[in-house]
Amino acid sequence: MSSTSKSLWDTMATASKAHGERNDCTVMALTAATGRSYDECHAALAKAGRKSRRGCNFPTIGKRAAKSLGFLMEELDYLDYSAKTMITAERDRKLSTGKYVLRVRSHVAAMIDGKIVDWSQGRRHRIRNIYTFTAIDKAPAWAAPAKAPAGTETWRSFRKYTKRDNLELF
Repeated sequence: MSSTSKSLWDTMATASKAHGERNDCTVMALTAATGRSYDECHAALAKAGRKSRRGCNFPTIGKRAAKSLGFLMEELDYLDYSAKTMITAERDRKLSTGKYVLRVRSHVAAMIDGKIVDWSQGRRHRIRNIYTFTAIDKAPAWAAPAKAPAGTETWRSFRKYTKRDNLELF
């Protein structure tokens, strides 16, 4: 690990011991990826459904916790990167900048600017998914829900509009 990722890992490990945690890779990965404190991420994951000293389903519980922290969690398409293992993820040029969470079997790890911030750095764990986090105020325009025209509370009310009205219905 580089010196910055080593210091981040040491800070998270100290906070983990203070909480008496184990199996908290989701908390540590969310902490590193969002830049929030360990305590904030621990509380957000607990509110989202994670039980203390137990692992959790990161794609569902992590997404809820990220949203409560003010981040949009998105899964990268597998065509957007060529990495297959954690070792090759550190060498992948497409993942060389930014903050990501790599999901492998029974574990998640954070990757910041091309360096794994986890005990599993240098291991050949096969990557299942890669997630990226964007602050909600910087979320892409397509992520915001479209507003329906006034007076169209039900689905049937959309029928009165036609293509000529040039309204964005969806």
